[in-house]
Amino acid sequence: MQRTETIQGEKFLDVIRKIEGMTSSQQRFIQEMLSQRKQAPALPKKRILKKSFGLWADRGDIKSSTDYVNQLRGVAEQSTQAHY
Repeated sequence: MQRTETIQGEKFLDVIRKIEGMTSSQQRFIQEMLSQRKQAPALPKKRILKKSFGLWADRGDIKSSTDYVNQLRGVAEQSTQAHY
């Protein structure tokens, strides 16, 4: 994790150095572009989590991931017992 933060910090410093090397008109252009940038609305953590785990969202046979996993475990256990 700390390595990632270091890399991101290095990239940020590189960008700052490049901006500092620009002419004043180029720097003003960057400033104007950034000031016009719209802030993305912050989503609640639950909503972000739901979006990130939407793999089975359209499946009607999976209502609860916990129930689904328990069902799979039961099938696997029966299969294992049948082979003995």
